[in-house]
Amino acid sequence: MTRVMFRDLRKNSCWLALVSLTVSVWVSKGVAQELIPEVTEYGHPNLQGFWTNPFQTPLERPAALGNKRVYSSSEAETLRERAIAIDRKRRAPLDPHRSAPELGGQLNNQADGNFEVMPVELAQISGEFRTSLIVKPDSGRIPWRAGGKDIHQQRRDQGKGRFDGPEGMTPLDRCLTPGGQLPLIYMFGGVETALGNPAGDNPVRNIQIVQNKSYVVILSEYFSLVRIIRIDSEFEPELGRKWMGDSIGYYEGNSLIVYTKNFRQEQSITPLRSSAEFQVKEVYTKIDENEILFQYTISDPNIYTEQWTVEIPIQRMETELKLYEYACHEGNYSLPIMLRAARMEEAGVL
Repeated sequence: MTRVMFRDLRKNSCWLALVSLTVSVWVSKGVAQELIPEVTEYGHPNLQGFWTNPFQTPLERPAALGNKRVYSSSEAETLRERAIAIDRKRRAPLDPHRSAPELGGQLNNQADGNFEVMPVELAQISGEFRTSLIVKPDSGRIPWRAGGKDIHQQRRDQGKGRFDGPEGMTPLDRCLTPGGQLPLIYMFGGVETALGNPAGDNPVRNIQIVQNKSYVVILSEYFSLVRIIRIDSEFEPELGRKWMGDSIGYYEGNSLIVYTKNFRQEQSITPLRSSAEFQVKEVYTKIDENEILFQYTISDPNIYTEQWTVEIPIQRMETELKLYEYACHEGNYSLPIMLRAARMEEAGVL
């Protein structure tokens, strides 16, 4: 997007909003009147409020489904019923007489997951029950580039170990960011789930959107990240690279369109690896007062063979629900302990 294109679109955004959002309705006297959906005081589509992604649909399509893009209604109902059954079992009290874990076995944080809301519905867009949130490429899967390496993998190739210093770990390990700047993108597991099994751990992600004349602010519940998007036509590379990149946007019709680049390379995480070339385009389209279609396209030629696009229908949160602080303390406390243990191991103490 060139500077001129950004300015032209921004200059005409109010006119586009009025034209695109105007709907004609007939009243009892048979006279056509104009009904304009809610906009902000500045004439922009009003995206403000609390929004949630309450669906079990995985980010990637299960490999067993091939290019199967949608589920039938009966297949969707089967998945829903299975998810409800699994959630019911998950919520049941644990057996107090269960045996101890196997010697040498691993324990996970499933106990934490038991307190999360498990989604049971499937995402439905344009009347289709999608098999994945990824819609491009046709495989519904992330198009990884063979041999593509992020900064963490490059450091491993240079002989640097994960526990050599804090820089050896991802920002997710360090409780800095969950990687990237996209709300609702981080999906735990579920990517290899075939028909008959719900998407597993796919926690509900919640966001809040606030708008004024020159900025859009998005608060993501996960990691309590606050993004500030400038309604502008120019990036600011002189400010250096940022953990969540540099975001600029404009309004077009009923949509907010955001471009982001200039990320720190260290923000790469395993589920969403990235390099210095990582860029994102986001589109937030107001479908009605209670639904937004959130679309994003990721580009990074060093990591992916092609761009890939995701569509997520997000819904307005019920009024009685709230956002609470998501405080990630594990990395803050455990990171120095892990590094200290590594130094002790090197010294032969362990």
